[in-house]
Amino acid sequence: MTFVNRLILFLFAFLILESCSFGKKIKDGETAYERKQYSIAIDMLKNEYQNAENNRIKARTAYLLGMSYSYLEENSLSIEWLAKAVDKEYGNEALLKLAQAYKKGGEYNSAIDSYILLKKSSNNKRQIDREIYVIKEVAKWADEIEKGVKVELMNDNSGFSEYSPVILDNNFLVFTSDMAESTGSGIYKWTGNKHTDLFVMLKNGSEIKRFDAGINSEANEGTACFSKDGLEIVFTRCEDRNSSEGYCRLMYSERFSGVWSEPILIPIQKEGINYGQSTFIENDSVLVFSAKMDDGTGGHDLYYTERIMNKDGSFFWGEAYLFPPTINSQGNEMFPSGDGDTLYFSSDYFAGLGGLDIFKTWLQPNGEWAPPQNLKKPINSSFDDFGYIVDYDASLRGSEIQKGFFTSSRAGYGKEDLYKYERNRVVAPSSENDPIEAQNVEIEIYLAGKTKEVSYNDNNDPNSGINGKANLEDCYITISDGQESENIYSDKSGQFYLLLKKGKDYSIKASKIGYLNSFETISTKDLKLEDGQLSTTINIELVLNKIFTNVEITLENIYYNFNKSDIRSDAEPTLDSLSQLLLQNPQINIQLSSHTDCRGDDEYNLILSQKRAESAVAYMARKGVSKTRMIAKGYGVTALAINCNCDDCTEEEHQINRRTTFKILE
Repeated sequence: MTFVNRLILFLFAFLILESCSFGKKIKDGETAYERKQYSIAIDMLKNEYQNAENNRIKARTAYLLGMSYSYLEENSLSIEWLAKAVDKEYGNEALLKLAQAYKKGGEYNSAIDSYILLKKSSNNKRQIDREIYVIKEVAKWADEIEKGVKVELMNDNSGFSEYSPVILDNNFLVFTSDMAESTGSGIYKWTGNKHTDLFVMLKNGSEIKRFDAGINSEANEGTACFSKDGLEIVFTRCEDRNSSEGYCRLMYSERFSGVWSEPILIPIQKEGINYGQSTFIENDSVLVFSAKMDDGTGGHDLYYTERIMNKDGSFFWGEAYLFPPTINSQGNEMFPSGDGDTLYFSSDYFAGLGGLDIFKTWLQPNGEWAPPQNLKKPINSSFDDFGYIVDYDASLRGSEIQKGFFTSSRAGYGKEDLYKYERNRVVAPSSENDPIEAQNVEIEIYLAGKTKEVSYNDNNDPNSGINGKANLEDCYITISDGQESENIYSDKSGQFYLLLKKGKDYSIKASKIGYLNSFETISTKDLKLEDGQLSTTINIELVLNKIFTNVEITLENIYYNFNKSDIRSDAEPTLDSLSQLLLQNPQINIQLSSHTDCRGDDEYNLILSQKRAESAVAYMARKGVSKTRMIAKGYGVTALAINCNCDDCTEEEHQINRRTTFKILE
């Protein structure tokens, strides 16, 4: 479990576990809270807070109230009660939730203060440093609004929740809501409202009706997606499965002559896993969805499954695969929507304004997904923003170039509301007298890094051969432009991100206890961007080698002339690399050793090998490595790599024995 601990407990109704039926009457607020009946818990807890006998009980009750309001998306009330819990010394749990609530409310200075206070008594200082760093970066562009983008709250939102819009048949908008018109008479005790249904309306917001009765039920239905022809639907249904917990499942239905078939469970799903929010991509051949599974990164991740066609025209869904760590983080990635080769989704981990922010990524020419880009304001806010879709059938006028819809929990009519947006063409300045200076348009330059470690055929033997690279988490990253430096940590997937400045040369170092440092240099000078491009991403990979102490590592291409100890020119590149390694890792000392083959006089070989080792050390000293960090050792024939009968050894075996090695000393 990560420090951020934003493993959303089914943040919205379609991801909520159906509360089990308890025969016993709820007698106190904590029991109601534990049973996820937050709308009931609040009234009980408020009364209990007033009657609490001591501060310890008040602190616990205030914390439960703060969390209940958090699950009900009442952030300001959540802050109020969590602050009371902190004041009454409830502890780090309340302080963490308070910091997160401040960030979600856009109160960045208060969030930083809370994290700084939390850091004093937390064991996870690295993650706290990461959170503080992200908030400081976000605060720099929190007041910036993307030019040419307009956002408008749709008028037909109710006082209930409306979210996850999706377009059907070009003219209709299908969305999820718990409004009073939902199917059935049951009240969902989590929210105090009806269970969620799918609803449909015209894109202008009029003529709201329940979606097909064959799809809606008395369970929670939500977050639909449709095939391009509108004849297939995948949606989420969360229902009680006659057990202590219910799970959210992806359901599939087809439309024949205007009638939807009985929904069936998509069979790739596993028991005990919550699935939700799907979208079709790749011309409906791939289904993307969110789930929290054991092979993921810790929170809800994005997965995909391919539609596999049979010869008779039928199909089945293939195995589910996890999206790469470029997209999935330690936090939660949810609400995907496809747009050609672009994928929109929401995350609460990548640098964002508060809760869930909307990001976009796209398939690059090399087949890899680009690092996610935050859509920023006014699309994103400090609250939860998700369910972003582009309306390609919208009528465009004047400077309009795109229209669409999304969901936000920012101040509106209900807990979550539907918003519409439009993007307009931004006209570049036409003359030197224009108040906007064309040459000074600010370009955003992102650094997307990855830390990895070398993987060997035998991970306990560095001489066994390299078979690849693996992600390496929690590396300490130092980024310097020669005047200023910043420090961050790579995350669980080895990823790290930073906003760079234009016109700088950067040196980047990755370090981790037990590993050799890794270095890289990049430049933001003379960047070449396409016309109209206002952002770019520089991708780097820092590969760290594990430190093996007292293990001999053979240096390749170190050769000496017969009966000579001088360093040949063809050996210099290898020794130059070893010198650089020592200069970049002042924490290590080495023994450099020379070996001969079995031919010749033993004593002479011992003396010759010692001179060769000393010659290598002297060469590296001239490169700036302190002699006190190196020991020269000649072994002659006393430590053969291949102990063959000397007269029968092949020339290849003699060459293997005639080697130069080094080992890192403890």
